[in-house]
Amino acid sequence: MKSFLVTFIAVAIIPLGGLLNASAQANPNVVFIIVDDLNDMPYQPDGKPLVPTPNIDRLKAQGVTFANAHTNDPLCAPSRASMNFGLYPQTTSLYWFEDWRNNGILKESVSLQDNLRNGGYSVYGTGKVYHGNQQGLFDEYGHSGNIGPWPWDGRKETLRGYLPHPYQKFLLEGEDSDIDYQWEHVFGPLSIIPDWPADEAGEVPGYKGWMLNGKPWRYISEEDRDPISDELGAKWSGEIINRDHSKPFALFAGLIRTHTPLYAPKKYFDRFPLESIELPKVDPNDLDDLAGALGNEKLYGFRRYKMLARHEDKDLLRKWLQAYMACVSFVDDQVGTILDALDASSVKDNTIVIFTSDHGFHVGEKNFLYKGSLWDPSTRIPLIVAGVPGAPEGVVCGEAVALIDIYPTLNELCGLSRDPNAKGNGYALEGHSMVPFIRKPMNGVWTGPEFAITALPGKDHMLHKVYEGSLYPHFSIRGKRWRYSLASDGGEELYDHDADPLEWRNLANHPEFASIKAELKETLTGLRDGDRWQRLDRLDSWQSDGGKKSVKRVLDEIRVSSLKALVLSTKASFEDFEFEGEMKVRPEGRAYIAYRGKGDSVAIPKLKSNESEYSNFSHGEWNRYRIRVHGNRHQIWINNRVVSDVLKDADSDGGSIRIDYSGVNNGGLSLRNARIRSL
Repeated sequence: MKSFLVTFIAVAIIPLGGLLNASAQANPNVVFIIVDDLNDMPYQPDGKPLVPTPNIDRLKAQGVTFANAHTNDPLCAPSRASMNFGLYPQTTSLYWFEDWRNNGILKESVSLQDNLRNGGYSVYGTGKVYHGNQQGLFDEYGHSGNIGPWPWDGRKETLRGYLPHPYQKFLLEGEDSDIDYQWEHVFGPLSIIPDWPADEAGEVPGYKGWMLNGKPWRYISEEDRDPISDELGAKWSGEIINRDHSKPFALFAGLIRTHTPLYAPKKYFDRFPLESIELPKVDPNDLDDLAGALGNEKLYGFRRYKMLARHEDKDLLRKWLQAYMACVSFVDDQVGTILDALDASSVKDNTIVIFTSDHGFHVGEKNFLYKGSLWDPSTRIPLIVAGVPGAPEGVVCGEAVALIDIYPTLNELCGLSRDPNAKGNGYALEGHSMVPFIRKPMNGVWTGPEFAITALPGKDHMLHKVYEGSLYPHFSIRGKRWRYSLASDGGEELYDHDADPLEWRNLANHPEFASIKAELKETLTGLRDGDRWQRLDRLDSWQSDGGKKSVKRVLDEIRVSSLKALVLSTKASFEDFEFEGEMKVRPEGRAYIAYRGKGDSVAIPKLKSNESEYSNFSHGEWNRYRIRVHGNRHQIWINNRVVSDVLKDADSDGGSIRIDYSGVNNGGLSLRNARIRSL
């Protein structure tokens, strides 16, 4: 389930040096509100309809607004994992909807919540803070972040929800019957009570009404109905704030309502009459110059847009946008409930507020209707920090920052360990404290990069097979002026935000921008790769069972020439690592490259490069290989397309990179740009 695909509003409240229920406190409290799939609408940007958010505006007036903040992965699960652990997706290899608890690096790392707890804080949570099950993460947990209520068809197997609304089932018929996650494409006010018809032949009993958490959800009228999870969570958060606390507390409140399906009380729809809503600005030629892998119109976001646009007579795009706006307005009211509780409490002068989201969400820009892109509508997030003593109020910072910077920021503001993994797996936090910008938004001395980096998985919800040649992740960097994106297949995009704030004109192939593109590519690869790589392009890094004469170094290549089959392997043994390199095999030859552990239980299956269905392997040409092994997960990409992604029964206990070469007459094998890094 991908319930974490929503923009995230994180409100952290931390006052420095105030009084906590008459007890002197050295550290501030933290209230962190995280909203699913919330884009930058609270900033009222050009190109989007206006949605008043008076409660978010209260925070803007009380603190520093980061107008150029970005997610590190525009999907719920990896974005929240990266933020909560302070490690890039490219470090942990969590790019998609995998459970972070099964990630070899993250399960041995100290989370932000644990670092707060280790620093003497009581830690509370409600709603959706991580993707998936929240139990066991907090000292006390409030209400689950259910994105219902849901329609129900009366069957036991659908009692927990995830069905589309029957009045919009026409969306999922015909050419769109193959689209995944059918429950998330519907929208409308809660006053439209679902009435699922019985189908005796299909053994569907039918049901009229809403369900939530497997129980009937009562709706009589707008004034007489059961609360939904965000309302419960906001109220519970207020109760936590107003408790008597013997030590500082951190409250993480996850609000989810801007996550699809877009259901909300009718009064929020009434705030935005349909005839008054303008659709986002689009350029009819916008998609003509996109990088192929990023602009593939088969991708989920493009498909979702077309699904609504093809029903032109129903004005569904405008109605969907009305529903999104209604949900933003609803979430703003829940933020108000929490802020009202804080303002009425004895801790309001000792609390810092951080407001952000897990990623953005396209509402029609670029004919796209989803998160999951490397353009501003998907990567840009709201981020506000209020309540820091001595910091200016009501000001805007335009420097590029990211969600990964929140963890080290709170470490500094709360007096926590700044190297929480030092006694464990040794991973240093990869973000940077934003405190210099909080105190001096215009000219703070920042130790972080000038660009925020975002990773985008090469998988997509419209890939229905396990492998199907999924691409290696793509990356983008965003600074004050430039956005540069590099797809794993080599495609590039370059946008000048001074001249093109809506990213309509890709400059990557314009010769006059070649130098700036080269500079930005170097910056991107540096942020993507880090500094842990070591070269494997020397002869003394390899050994062969065919003798020394069979392996030579020529220019920048390691070349193998042999009439007999041989094995070329690294002299060193590696346990948790990522390897990459390029290999070329003459048409008469055959070779495969793999990681060989010390036992069969950790060996990746043999993959003959010319037999890989999705790799586009070409004899006589350079083919790019990548192997990643961490714990019991083993992955191989050829030409940036996955050919193996397996979980073994046991963790790796070390092994070598091995190339098996068939050795035929006039055949030859060459290797270049080989390198490896420990994980």
